[in-house]
Amino acid sequence: MALSPLFAIGRGALLAQEIGLTVAGNNIANANTPGYTRTRAVLSQEVPRQYAGVLMGWGVRAQRVEQVVDQLLEARLRVVTTEQGEAIARRDHLVALSAVANDLDDPSLATVLDAFFAAADGLARNPGGLAEREVLLARGEALADETNGRASRLARLQRDIDDRIAALVSEANEEIERLAALNTAITHAEVDGQIATGLRDERTLALQSLARKVGIEAIDTGQLGTRISLANGLVLVEGGRVVHRLAAEPGSTPGLDGGPLRDLGVRRSNSSYVALPSVALRGEIAGLRAVRDGELVEAATRLDLFASTLASAVNAVQQHPSARDLDGNATAGVPFFAGTTAATLQLALSDPRTIAAARSTQPGDAANALALLGVRGAAQGALNGTTLSGWLAAEQARLGQDAARAEDAATAADLRASQVRSEREAVSGVNLNEELANLLRFQHAFEASARVIAVADRVLDELVNLVR
Repeated sequence: MALSPLFAIGRGALLAQEIGLTVAGNNIANANTPGYTRTRAVLSQEVPRQYAGVLMGWGVRAQRVEQVVDQLLEARLRVVTTEQGEAIARRDHLVALSAVANDLDDPSLATVLDAFFAAADGLARNPGGLAEREVLLARGEALADETNGRASRLARLQRDIDDRIAALVSEANEEIERLAALNTAITHAEVDGQIATGLRDERTLALQSLARKVGIEAIDTGQLGTRISLANGLVLVEGGRVVHRLAAEPGSTPGLDGGPLRDLGVRRSNSSYVALPSVALRGEIAGLRAVRDGELVEAATRLDLFASTLASAVNAVQQHPSARDLDGNATAGVPFFAGTTAATLQLALSDPRTIAAARSTQPGDAANALALLGVRGAAQGALNGTTLSGWLAAEQARLGQDAARAEDAATAADLRASQVRSEREAVSGVNLNEELANLLRFQHAFEASARVIAVADRVLDELVNLVR
């Protein structure tokens, strides 16, 4: 009986050190597993007991296995992940918007505009020429087509963004459902006070993914799981229950293509719909919505202003009270362009003979063709006193600067996110050197524990031999 404490102590120590070895081995095995949070064995001494009139230690036991987590750091990581998602979404689509205005492609809007005025110069040199009128008419059609094409690309980009928002909302709702299920699974798994490390890692990854899309706040409520809410405090998940789901539904605002753009809101568990203010959502969805409803609309508005100014300036010359066509007829009621937007701009005439080059019936009169050529360098009041070509160049530069600023913001967000991830990795990631040291430490302790049992066994043998 005198040796029973020694055997009990040795046995408990073997089990505890074995758990320590297993934990270190599991950490090493998951060193490259995405989202893995390293664990550690928490050892505590057994409750001292009275033995032979003496209160003495009774060995060690593995109390639990816990994750090494800094909750403040995890919250910071969700914040920077949200910022990164929003910045990247803005960058990618502002770069795409800038590409629509890029005049490096051939033909470009600026090139086609120059070609149109070059044709007007040809007509001014030969005001009686039918071929020059045909060239001017063809160049005018090309100018309208290029303007239409740019408006169409803007509308298509906006619709692509709107569709992407709907897809992200669907993905976010799947993650919301998954997080509620994980809360339930974790609560059930941890009923005995242990930590469900694998489920918690899965929940951490799901939280980061959701944070990248919409921006969230997550509060651990203990046994009830994690409460997940939007930036305005609207609760999405309460423990194992989904309180609100995101919704992206056709609204009353028309897009550039005429179809309705999606409004963003939430649906309660009873399916009632509530619209969300812009401040409620962050992350990728917020970045996409900002470009869809902001920069894209502004770019389309400014392109429409260019188209309407072009049509007005050219029509004012074509419809001058003294303007005459090739047959000497007045053209006051014959506009060159029709339409008031980039999407609707088109030729208003089809017969090149109706193009006005003169302002009298005198042979060789090129006054109207010269006036049309003068539109090229004329300051347009509707364009803040710039020329048509200057407006296009300034617009291209403006969109390029927006894209460059978005690129800088995305780069800064990437750096912040990388820094916080590095900090998180230093706390919760696997350090192979440290784990190898733990392996050696627990191995030596295990061997020493086995030695305790071996010594106890030999002493017991000696006692048995003494009483034979």
